[in-house]
Parts: sequence; structure tokens; C-alpha cells
Amino acid sequence: MLAVSLIVLCLLFRVVPHPPNLAPVGAAAVMAGRTLRWPLAVAVTLAAMALSDVALASLHGYRAFGPGTLFVYAGFAAQVLLGRALRRRRGGAIAAAVLGATAFFVLSNLGVWALSSMYPRDGAGLIACYVAALPFFGATLVGDVLWTIALALAWRAAARRLADRPRWVPTGSLDGAAL
Repeated sequence: MLAVSLIVLCLLFRVVPHPPNLAPVGAAAVMAGRTLRWPLAVAVTLAAMALSDVALASLHGYRAFGPGTLFVYAGFAAQVLLGRALRRRRGGAIAAAVLGATAFFVLSNLGVWALSSMYPRDGAGLIACYVAALPFFGATLVGDVLWTIALALAWRAAARRLADRPRWVPTGSLDGAAL
């Protein structure tokens, strides 16, 4: 249920108009890493990205996947792994959101530098690429932290609500003992 909810959330919020870099994918990756087994968490995150990339491409008439896709998806996989690694630490969700946004920034812009002709393929070109991307990083960082807080609060509320709910227990079994 959580896996499907995260995919739908990412798909919906990437497709509807929103301020640049304020979609919940990074936060969903962190939450998936914190709450799901790691192979499923990575699969859920990458499925959300792939499905939303296909939807966006069909809506706007461009290719869904390109050479840089690997770098972008690696950035989100890093967020899953950071969410997983910091899941038992106090403040781990926020730390994973900040570190995850940073990992995404580093990996995705490394892909821009390595695969495009926008920057020279030297140290100065790499620095220029990262400097040009700084305004996007600010929005990504804010979005990932705010979405992580929202998802963590929703997760806690849902867990509390489910914990307070009476569980269904069968009245008996074939041998007369309660299950």
C-alpha cells in the first residue's frame, strides 16, 4: 500500500504544474528508504520516476529517457540509500533529505557536465556547471526537506491511527484455540 501511494504521489505531483524542483520525489525516496526493504524502495522510487517521465514526455512531446537519465535516477537511488542508512537516527529523515538533495545535485549535474556540450570537459567546466545549477539546488533542498517533513508526519499519523484500531481476530479455529 505504501509503495503504491508513493508512486502515485510522485506521478501526480510531477505531472501537475508546480514550482520547479518542488516535486516530492526526493522525499518519497527518503521515506521509501526509511520504511521499505531497500530493493523495493529503490524499485518504487525508480518506477515513480519512470512512469512520471513517460507521462510528462507524452504530455509535452519530448523523449522520456535520455543519456542523463542514469545520473538523475542514480541521484534518487542515493536518496533511498541515505534514508535507509539514517532511518534509526534521531533527525535522520531531515538529514537524509539534506544529504539526499546534495547527492542528487552532485550526480545529476555531473551528468549534465559529462554528457552535454554546454561546459568544457575540464575542472573549470565542471565548476561552472555546478555554479550554474545552484539556484535549482536551493529549490530542491527546500522541496525535499518540506516534503520529507510532510510525509514523515503523515506516516506517523497513519501509524498511530492503525495502532489504535482494533485488530480483527478470528473467534476460533478448528482445534478451538484462538489464533
